[in-house]
Amino acid sequence: MKRIAFGLAAAAITGLAVTIPVTVTATSAFAATSGCDSSLVAPAGSLIGNLWRSNGGESSVYGCPVSKEYGYPDKRGSWQEFRNGKIVWSPNLGNGTLVRAYRSGHKVVFRWSGLGRDWDYFNVRWSKDGGKATQVKVGRIDPWSGSYSITPYCDGEVCSTTAGHEVNKFAFIVQGCDRSGLFQAGSECGPWSIPTSVRVAH
Repeated sequence: MKRIAFGLAAAAITGLAVTIPVTVTATSAFAATSGCDSSLVAPAGSLIGNLWRSNGGESSVYGCPVSKEYGYPDKRGSWQEFRNGKIVWSPNLGNGTLVRAYRSGHKVVFRWSGLGRDWDYFNVRWSKDGGKATQVKVGRIDPWSGSYSITPYCDGEVCSTTAGHEVNKFAFIVQGCDRSGLFQAGSECGPWSIPTSVRVAH
């Protein structure tokens, strides 16, 4: 079995981005961020920063931040890049909604939580390098959250690698859906989240 070493390429920030001011105090961030650039750590009160810290900060699956937290110029929400992935605040699904993508071993993982209402299941769409999206139906962890992962470079237990020469961007969105009633066909679904993504060198 070939082994694959993942690495996060530097993310290019395109379009206009609005910087969210960051003021970090030693008491709020030091324990989780001692090895990170403190100027990039989102302050207490940031949903993204709070999620990162609650998952272990520097030692979490996300690693240290590599950008500040930025807002969007055309909608509510914000995003932040980390060594291993990206966390996005997507308030169009609920004020506490966070969607994130990160690399973990052979996997690319997409997670979401804090949706503003309960759903029976979720639709996930993902794409590679801006190509055609694949849609899958995903069961819920609870009515407000879920998780989906892919192993894009593996066929069974055999994984391919280009020794880091090829970099791919995987993007994800999610929507919640309810099953229709007994005498109704189809499903009723909510809006799609703001996209999140991760770049992987394999």
